[in-house]
Amino acid sequence: MLRLVVESAKISPPLSPPPKPCVTVYFRAMKKRTHVEEGNDPIWNETFIWYLWNQPLENDSFLQVILQDEGSKKKQRFIGLATVLLKQLVKRPNEVLFVKNLILLNHSMSPTDCTITLQVAQIHVQDIEMTDNEELLSSTANKTAQQKLAVPGLTMHRALATKPQHFQVRLKVFEARQLLGNNIKPVVKINIGGHRHLTRIKMGNNPFFNEMFFQNFHEVPAKFFEENILIRVVDSAASRSKAEIGRFQTDIGFIYHSPGHTLLRKWLGLCQQNKTTSGVRGYLKVTIYALGVGDQALVDQKLPYETDTQVRIYKSTAVPVSLAYLQFFIYCAEDLHFRKHHSAAPALEVELIGDKLRTQPQSQNDSPIWNQILTFQIQLPCLSSYIKFRVVDCSKRDCWDEIGSASLCLNQISSTGEEIQGMYSGFLPCFGPSFLTLRGGKKARFRSPEEGTCILDAVKDGLTYRGRILVEIITQLKSQQDSMIRDLSREVTQIERQQYHQKYGLCVIFLSCTMMPKFKDLIQFEVSMGHYGNKMDPTYKPLVSTTQHSPVIYDGTIYHYVPWYNTKPVVAVTSNWEDVSFRMNCLNLLHITRDHLKANLDTLKSIRNPKDPALLQQWEKLLKELVVDCRRPLPCMTDQPTANSLDRNKWQLRSCLLQQLAQRAKEAKPRNMVVTAEDWLRRLNAVIPEPQESLPDVMIWLMSRQQRVAYARVPAHTVLFSPAGPLSSGKFCGKIQNLLLQYPEGEGQDTLPAHLRVCMWLGNVLHSKNLKLLQQGNMVVYAETYENQAKFKDQWGEQGLHHCPNFSDVMGRKAVPKTDFKAPPGWRWQGDWIVEPQRRLLLDIDINKSQVLEEVYENQIRNATGAWVPAAIPTTDVTGQPVEALENVKCPPGWHFKKNWTVELNHAVDSEGWEYGVGIPPSGLPHIWNSVEKTYHSCRRRRWVRVRFRNHKELGQELSQEQETLSFLQRQDLSQEGEGWEYGTFDSKFHLDPQPTSRFRRRCWHRRLAPKKERGVAPIFLLEGSLAQAETLENEPKKEHEKTWSWQHWKDSWRHTPEDPRIPTTPFIYCIFNKPFIRVVFLNHSLCTQTLQSSAAPTWSQTLIFQHLLLFENPKDTRENPPLVVLELWQHDSRGNKILWGRSMWPPVVWLNLQGWAVTPLRWHPLVRELGEEEGEILASCELILETEKLKDRHLPILSVSCKNGIYTLPKTIQPAVKMMAIEIMAWGLRNMKNVRYPQLLVECGEACLRTEPISNFQENPNFPKTNFFLTVFMPVEETHALPLVVKVVDNQAYGQQVVVGQANIDFLQPYFCDPWALSYTPVKLPTLSVKKPDTFLDFLFKKFWFDPSKDEDDYEHDVDWWSKLFWATGDADRSLQYKYKNYHTLTVYDCELEAVQAFQGLQDFCQTFKLYQEKPMVDSPVVGEFKGLFRIYPFPEDPDAPKPPRQFSSWPETEDFPQICTVRVYLIRAINLQPQDYNGLCDPYVILKLGQTKLGNRDLYYPNTLDPIFGTMYELTCNIPLEKDLEIQLYDFDLITADDEIGSTVIDLENRLLSSFGARCGLSTSYCKSGPFRWRDQLSPSYLLDRYAKQKGLPPPIFDLDDDSIVYNGKKFWLQSFESTPPTFEGLGPKKERLALYILNTQGLVPEHVETRTLYSNSQPGIDQGKIQMWVDIFPKMLGPPGPRVNISPRKPKRYEVRCIIWSTSQVDLVRQTLSREKMSDIYVKGWLFGLEKDMQKTDVHYHSLTGTAVFNWRFIFTMDYLVTERVCVQSQKDYIWSLDPTSHKFPARLIIQIWDNDLFSPDDFLGVLELDLSDMPLPAESSKRCSLKMLETDSKWPSTQQKRISLFKKTNVTGWWPCQVHDGDKWRLSGKVKMTLEILPEREALIRPAGQGQSEPNQFPTLHPPIRNDSSFLWYRSPIKNFCYVFCKRYRSKIICFSVILVLAIILFNFVYSAPNYLAMDWIKPELRLNPPIKIINFIGSVNTSSINSSIFNMEGSKLHPLKDHEPTFLQGSRRHMRDVTPEMPAAPQG
Repeated sequence: MLRLVVESAKISPPLSPPPKPCVTVYFRAMKKRTHVEEGNDPIWNETFIWYLWNQPLENDSFLQVILQDEGSKKKQRFIGLATVLLKQLVKRPNEVLFVKNLILLNHSMSPTDCTITLQVAQIHVQDIEMTDNEELLSSTANKTAQQKLAVPGLTMHRALATKPQHFQVRLKVFEARQLLGNNIKPVVKINIGGHRHLTRIKMGNNPFFNEMFFQNFHEVPAKFFEENILIRVVDSAASRSKAEIGRFQTDIGFIYHSPGHTLLRKWLGLCQQNKTTSGVRGYLKVTIYALGVGDQALVDQKLPYETDTQVRIYKSTAVPVSLAYLQFFIYCAEDLHFRKHHSAAPALEVELIGDKLRTQPQSQNDSPIWNQILTFQIQLPCLSSYIKFRVVDCSKRDCWDEIGSASLCLNQISSTGEEIQGMYSGFLPCFGPSFLTLRGGKKARFRSPEEGTCILDAVKDGLTYRGRILVEIITQLKSQQDSMIRDLSREVTQIERQQYHQKYGLCVIFLSCTMMPKFKDLIQFEVSMGHYGNKMDPTYKPLVSTTQHSPVIYDGTIYHYVPWYNTKPVVAVTSNWEDVSFRMNCLNLLHITRDHLKANLDTLKSIRNPKDPALLQQWEKLLKELVVDCRRPLPCMTDQPTANSLDRNKWQLRSCLLQQLAQRAKEAKPRNMVVTAEDWLRRLNAVIPEPQESLPDVMIWLMSRQQRVAYARVPAHTVLFSPAGPLSSGKFCGKIQNLLLQYPEGEGQDTLPAHLRVCMWLGNVLHSKNLKLLQQGNMVVYAETYENQAKFKDQWGEQGLHHCPNFSDVMGRKAVPKTDFKAPPGWRWQGDWIVEPQRRLLLDIDINKSQVLEEVYENQIRNATGAWVPAAIPTTDVTGQPVEALENVKCPPGWHFKKNWTVELNHAVDSEGWEYGVGIPPSGLPHIWNSVEKTYHSCRRRRWVRVRFRNHKELGQELSQEQETLSFLQRQDLSQEGEGWEYGTFDSKFHLDPQPTSRFRRRCWHRRLAPKKERGVAPIFLLEGSLAQAETLENEPKKEHEKTWSWQHWKDSWRHTPEDPRIPTTPFIYCIFNKPFIRVVFLNHSLCTQTLQSSAAPTWSQTLIFQHLLLFENPKDTRENPPLVVLELWQHDSRGNKILWGRSMWPPVVWLNLQGWAVTPLRWHPLVRELGEEEGEILASCELILETEKLKDRHLPILSVSCKNGIYTLPKTIQPAVKMMAIEIMAWGLRNMKNVRYPQLLVECGEACLRTEPISNFQENPNFPKTNFFLTVFMPVEETHALPLVVKVVDNQAYGQQVVVGQANIDFLQPYFCDPWALSYTPVKLPTLSVKKPDTFLDFLFKKFWFDPSKDEDDYEHDVDWWSKLFWATGDADRSLQYKYKNYHTLTVYDCELEAVQAFQGLQDFCQTFKLYQEKPMVDSPVVGEFKGLFRIYPFPEDPDAPKPPRQFSSWPETEDFPQICTVRVYLIRAINLQPQDYNGLCDPYVILKLGQTKLGNRDLYYPNTLDPIFGTMYELTCNIPLEKDLEIQLYDFDLITADDEIGSTVIDLENRLLSSFGARCGLSTSYCKSGPFRWRDQLSPSYLLDRYAKQKGLPPPIFDLDDDSIVYNGKKFWLQSFESTPPTFEGLGPKKERLALYILNTQGLVPEHVETRTLYSNSQPGIDQGKIQMWVDIFPKMLGPPGPRVNISPRKPKRYEVRCIIWSTSQVDLVRQTLSREKMSDIYVKGWLFGLEKDMQKTDVHYHSLTGTAVFNWRFIFTMDYLVTERVCVQSQKDYIWSLDPTSHKFPARLIIQIWDNDLFSPDDFLGVLELDLSDMPLPAESSKRCSLKMLETDSKWPSTQQKRISLFKKTNVTGWWPCQVHDGDKWRLSGKVKMTLEILPEREALIRPAGQGQSEPNQFPTLHPPIRNDSSFLWYRSPIKNFCYVFCKRYRSKIICFSVILVLAIILFNFVYSAPNYLAMDWIKPELRLNPPIKIINFIGSVNTSSINSSIFNMEGSKLHPLKDHEPTFLQGSRRHMRDVTPEMPAAPQG
């Protein structure tokens, strides 16, 4: 796609009143327009995108830009137009074409003063298949690997500009699941970058939303990425404090850098904020897009509602529902920067995905100690990009004053394991304890990040060092604390606070500074590391951190340089930091590996020819070095005591990656070399960043007037010295490096501030004992002060120095007397003070100019008489300062004058050169000068000018000028103290010679220092601290502050000592390149190529030679790090102004001797713009050869290059070899040419040309009468060096005039090279678009009766239709419908345009389109037409007897078939994700089709309130191709009152589809049917199509064998049985012959029956995807016969169903109420509805006073729904509001919701439980209440045997059983009841046959529901109060009564025992004798007859044995007596006597 950024314009002369301009841009007849701005300098910064799928960008493509005034009373007043050629984007598709100040043309095509600034870029949209040798250089496979989830054309790492641009965020909410809460009404609240959106309110815990929200941004990318996305799910029915169910947050940067810029159908875990113990409270399914200009949204083919995902997806590892807790241990800070005279209370604020936590503010201290832990709850993986740290000043309430900030990228402190393609699992986020550097102030300019890096690597927090913070980050999977902020223990902080610091030394030698703009004031450089070396911070001891002040000298071209020459300034900065050498050593080793790989990869890319033998050599070198580097072990972190967890984890990650890369490199093969190496480099870049690099970067600032102007930032590890060896040291440690300075953001111009060349060393001062940075030179240290004097009364002295001290610094601001200087420790004075003028400050600024214009103004005043007399100061400069008289101005040495003084008349003056004015005091000079004299004028002046020229040097004395400068700087001829005065002022230049007007002079005093004996440290690092003041100054504290700054006057310099004192090392450099006006810059020298005239393909073939260059370096140092060669590409605009296009920088090849010397071959080098983006390439080579004495004696080989007209040509060794080549041209025709009569084509290549025949009737047939042409030329063998082809269109006008009306330049010819002898090569052929009429009567009958393709489809209804085929292809078919032959009818759905499918070559396999421009194309040339044609280039034998290659384009008689009348059928299926246009977030789309003059579509047929309309319509048009070839499909939004808004449009080139050999005119079906829904729709039968295809490919015609059902095609035999294992038997199947031919056709790679997805774009939001439209186009040429039958794609309509739900009873329902008797009971009723149909909510009657949770209802619910089977959703249309114009169609799943409630009379009803059933996927009910449990609702069981069976009610139409109800209680779901139901679903027709009433109303049938039998307990207390009292009493106190009874029985037993115990004990102890009375009378109580005899015998027996006892009683009688005593009471004693 093509991207255009319209930045700004300038309207001159300014219009009044201020205009309202807008820009209209045309590209390929597609118009885009900016918004309207106001003013004469409008700024738009708008981006337009043109989609290039249908036709790639050509060499002659162009943009036409028109600037108009919309505010004019006239309609769109024209201001100007311009044309931008895009051919450079074809050659270099990765570059951005910056068009600055483009001149606009008026109506007459004349230049105006109005300009416009644009940016044009091409974004790649497809990957190219690489074959054979092209695979060696494939550079797109890595993009393909990264775009597996993306549509073609998606650019993963697209370069982003710093200016605001268009972005869009889309967020689609599908559904939520398992939301916690009871009877909730959820709504999703979305906050996208501060913009709020709301979904509709739903009901239930599993709501379905299916809503999409768009939010557009116009921001700088860095700010856009920092915006957050907050998604909150809220219960709308709850109070505000308890409403939030859960939330999810992420930042847009994370979304944008995700694959495809998308989170596609992700389940998000919802958590509560600031609750570390809360878990996941639900899940939300969303899709989030973050799109920029040119990005395409992924096409989601799935249906919005998927029943098969369910809750089981929540346990998948891909779903971010794992919670973790990120703990930040905030310890302390150091060196915080506060503003002057400002007290602060610093606090640290941490921000993560929008959440912020802040520590407690500390006291006013620059090193606060916080000792706190901040805890964030995150999800894993964390959907965020960075962590932001801010130290804020909380001395005020708002805490808005930011002290400094730092950032951490989460991908740098964690790993998912994706970096290692193996079993590595990664590690959780961790960090430290380590320091983070805080920065603030001015920011660096935005630069596009590299692959694998974080966006924050490109967007830093600032440039100014603001301190450091000590932080530690730990990730825990379980929370250990309840609060988010708590204090650390004292023991932990004491351990972590001990940070041992070491002393580091930084030494920087400045070698050169070139390519600078002009500075009027003196400049200097400041080096700082943290606060150390910062001159602006007085709290740190001053260091030697600045260079001497120096002027900038003009280099003779356009740049300036600093004249250091052989004396190089040196700075030394000491600082104190902790030891992190173990970490830096590992980092430097990785950088060495990366740098070697990148350098070898760049060299590999520069070799463009796949057949170059150097290609495989470079590949082997790359592999060898990579293996060696990767096998080098990294320093082990496990044994390092100071290493933390992140160090160990990253060490393991890096080591695994290096081992894997070494193994891959060892096994790599020479295929796809560039792709493979780029993938290795990308993976290596991903693990290199070190977040714990606690050493601040080294900052080098360019300063002027004590202000920082530009900077260079050097990472500390790159210059850090390591005692472990040079590999562990920084790559630039002690080495020369080139630095390109940059302006801070928002400052400076687009020019380069400076090119600095320095040598740096950083390390522990203990390692600097033998420090020697350069191999040659001496270090000189001296003290410096300036003695100042003024001229007062013609005497020089201290009088007259008003604000300047006697002894001061060089700027005269600070007093620095000699007596204040004292030697620092470790140094001693060497000699006394001497006068040593700083001759660098005295250099002539015109030293390198070849000519100088001198001017003197002659001044006169009017006297009292009115006459003009000389003024008091007769001669001055332009500012009024006095100068010498004309006759006294002398010519400096080395210059001469050609003409004497002349009066300048070329400006607003009178005839004598005078200009007049009125003098205004105090200066007396007029503010305004006029050319006409007035009487009140009091002053006049005129300008005298004279040009002086530099004297020409004699041959062989080219060095004299530079030697004079060097001798002037080194001259020291001052023998007395009184000499060495410099005259001038501080605001002007000083001179050694006094001037008559001099009033101030000064001289420089130096005193040299020498180091003392060695101390183990480099002496230069002892130069620190303030000057040791004299004792007399100790009592003067005011001066002490001034003296602290006086260390800047210690000057270090490195002076070069050449090897040969007679001549310095003088190499010379030459450049060889092959590309418009080039300027080559090397140090302070530059040369330019010849400037060519306007040409589309400029070629110089020129050699530039720099001779006798002075480099004050050691040749060995120069060979290791040579200076960069800078090639600048300049162009001239229409006004002749020079515009810089880009730069290319690379080091030259250095030769110290010519042994083995050979010219370096040409290589491609990238051209870079000011923002760092690569914007093109240049073919060049460069060498640096050392010029020695031996070389002088020899003849320089490079000077042997032939010279022609003063221009060196290319050396013969690298000149491209030429060979005879044949060029075949297929000239098809011309398009869009206006006002031409008889055009013809002229093709030129070098000196050869070819002319075609004119087109006789262009208006009726724009094709050429003859299409094929042949041309032979001599061309370079290298395809990359091929000459361009120039195609011109010449019109034959009246009177024999021939005018060139159009021209196209084709520079890139490599795609047209071919091998005509290759067996696999097939020449291009024109498809046949006509058929012969039937010759026989049988053929006529066959067409008439057997097969009529125009007959409409059968009217009867089928089980399947076209939509079934579509859903089979997308995988969304209804699984309940099993169609036996669905695999036989297939359809291909492309998620992109048909032209974007790689296999179809953009449908430009026959011919391509080339844009035509004017004869001399310029930047603003308009497009005048198009040329359609094709080229083939191949070698042609020079020997006439040799065999000639076969021709590629044969003569085609089929050209008579054109123009062709065609019938075009456009099938529009549906649109996806359209951009909302209305306030309600929806739009009312309708379709308009345009084809030529035909326009179809009806505004009234719009689809209301939808973003995804389903069209299902077909439009039929008739057109004449190629006269009408562009089909435009536009979608508009219907508005009732205002004008309709364009949603988007897309354009299809029908001619390409008609001419393509892939059969794109009508997609090839997979089945051949004569009738039915899948009827054959092509004009021709498959057998005829196969015969035509074989003829087109040059194959023999196929031979059919009807008896054997076989065919012979291309020499092979195929049988029908091999394609149809089981012959189909469905109705309408075609004959076997046609089916077999169709099977063969489907294997030839033709376009199948398809649906393409086209992206819509709009002018209102250029470049932003406005949505997609799915469609296809059929083209039926009239000459092929009548078109085939139409395809019925009418959208399916939903079917009406009736759902009957019978609520039988409930069981175990929660009892929630208490009666007066304190018993629990519930008044139960059931409520039910279908989701989305809440208005049809129904409920049963109330079952009162249920004491057991059981209720009986026998109640029927009846719900009616419109169900769409294909999408498995219900459809309902209703108006959102009363005032809505049209209803809105809603789709939602068929879900039944059953709720159980407790009825309350006065208070709200109580919610008891809920049951949600998806009717298409519901659990099988339980047969009984006991088997019903919550396990039935689980979808993912641990054991397969316990998996619950699920059913679909649409299959099993009737089901009865028990289902569980659940309630949310304490963050968990529990069982709250069971319900028995019968569910039945009936189609509408069956429901009418079997009617049933709701509830128990009539008709009460199917089945009949009887009223339930319930115990009426309403007046139970009044009927039987005692019974109910006993029931209630027993029920409530049952346990208490049982306990009381048991206790009472036990108490009685215990009492009886206690009562009887004394008697038993007494009788046992006393033992009384048994007294026998007279015989005992036994009475028979029983009196039984049966037992009388037995009893009497017993007793008689016993009585006979009774004897009186005297002394003792028998033992056996004791027991009997006791027993009888117990049984029978004691008898009374018998009376006596």
